[in-house]
Amino acid sequence: MSHLRSAAVVLIALAVPVLRAQSTYASPVDPDATPEARSLLHEIDTVSGHGILSGQHNFPNTVSRYSDRVRELTGSYPAVFGQDFGFSGGEDKDSTLGRPAMIAEVIRQYHRGAIIALTWHTVRPTEDEPVTFHDSVQGHLTDWEWQQLLTPGTDLHDRWEKQVDRIAGYLRELQDAGVPVLFRPYHEMNGNWFWWGGRPGPQGSQELYRQLYNRFVHVHQLHNLVWVWNVNAPSPNAGPVDQYFPGPAFADVLTMDIYGPFEQAHYDSMVALAGPQKTIALAEVGTMPTLDTLARQPRWAYFMMWSGMAEGSNTPEQLQTMFHAPNVINRGDARLPAPAPIAEVHLSPVDPQAAPGARDLLNKLSAARFDPGSLASTPANPMFGELLLDGRNAEEVRSELKQLRDTGKIPLLRWTPPSPAGGGQRPLDDFEWSELLKTGTPLHAAWMQEIGRLTAQLADLHEKNSALVLDPLPQPNLTTFWWSQRSGPQGTQKLIEDVYAALQKAEVHTVLLAWEPALTVPTAGQARPMPLASFSPGPGFFDLLLTEGEAQNFRGFSGRTLLEIAGPKPLLLLAPGS
Repeated sequence: MSHLRSAAVVLIALAVPVLRAQSTYASPVDPDATPEARSLLHEIDTVSGHGILSGQHNFPNTVSRYSDRVRELTGSYPAVFGQDFGFSGGEDKDSTLGRPAMIAEVIRQYHRGAIIALTWHTVRPTEDEPVTFHDSVQGHLTDWEWQQLLTPGTDLHDRWEKQVDRIAGYLRELQDAGVPVLFRPYHEMNGNWFWWGGRPGPQGSQELYRQLYNRFVHVHQLHNLVWVWNVNAPSPNAGPVDQYFPGPAFADVLTMDIYGPFEQAHYDSMVALAGPQKTIALAEVGTMPTLDTLARQPRWAYFMMWSGMAEGSNTPEQLQTMFHAPNVINRGDARLPAPAPIAEVHLSPVDPQAAPGARDLLNKLSAARFDPGSLASTPANPMFGELLLDGRNAEEVRSELKQLRDTGKIPLLRWTPPSPAGGGQRPLDDFEWSELLKTGTPLHAAWMQEIGRLTAQLADLHEKNSALVLDPLPQPNLTTFWWSQRSGPQGTQKLIEDVYAALQKAEVHTVLLAWEPALTVPTAGQARPMPLASFSPGPGFFDLLLTEGEAQNFRGFSGRTLLEIAGPKPLLLLAPGS
């Protein structure tokens, strides 16, 4: 029986924006900042001292609920659309499962003229998400753990890097979509209520901020970010702001959160730290500043109300007064640039060192799209040819790969390795799975040996400027394979991260990574399946998303979910049984 399987596909992609017009002005702290990021910083700079942008935060799993509510109450949408990456699980408002829908909404809001502000309630690096707010986000690190966190090469620093890399994938989606972001990491760092906060001085909270900047900018090549440094208004639980400042080379905008009186001393301290070059803003408020306050404190460039506080901390009269004041700028105001139009996108592979052939292939897949409304119309000639890698000798694989290339098909390599617990596809029990993920155990060593065989095989198949699509550990949401039904960061997600890391270490840069969940269609009486997003490794670990199923089934809930998970990345529907 042939190991080649022709795959007829339908390719689906979300439209994304072109650039906003670039202006000439002072450079942001990232010298390679995108034109969109430069324009955003210019917008903020221009407003400061002349007006103030309105803003509203939203929770990741409730999408735009609170911004929509402000529109109902005032007749205007806030200019700044705030969101968060979340930390919890399930249906909670802060669930990490809401990230794909949140990113899709951010792109929609940008097209409608909103300025995007993103916060990240980061999970303590001693745990894996999902977590509870009190036990992890508001947890604590010992002094020894803090030093380990800041020291490259330690286990804790490595865990931190992996958490950071997951978020980098979502920010990369926004960069590919042309969306600039006011990015506010490690917020309220002078307060003692978050695990990253309350550590003054050069090796304290400010150093963690600098390390994040360096990883995002220099490792992940994220240049669509306007870097927002944030503190809380000083109090017995929040120290002097200058002891937490990472330096002017790491912050574009200096912000303060105020849930109380807008004291002149707080404003003056921020003006003194910012000097004439930097912009200041109110990243979080409960009660809005009054117009009298803004007359005394004119350099605040924007304010962002926290979720639920537009009504919880402000009267209807206050909302009407502020959102209709001449110096308050809402979404759609003529003083803001026109919304960015929709256009084609040039995607970047998740491998920052991807070979030119891999980059060209990703953009070819992105451009060869079909109308999602007519999914039944598949190409007459299959675009892909599938090649199964398992148990094959190198000569046989090379021969079949040549057949694919000679016929103009894109090689799709499917990797379904045998169980490291003894071969075959016997599911691992919970203890075995724990041992599989634990460095130094026989099961982990066996797993790494399997990955080593894979990377050696891929390195052997390398041809200059040629690209392959690798589909590792497919259909994790079914019960077919030993890795099936393992959701969350310590499930199949972790194994795909291991594959990605091994490809990087082996310097295999001609591979595009696919993620393939099954398109499930529940029948009557069937238990509700686990959410597809709980199996996704995140956009930092796949270049394209594919699934197998009937076109009519794709139009249901699962299909919409896959579109959200894919974001601007190509989404392919393989014909069943092809």
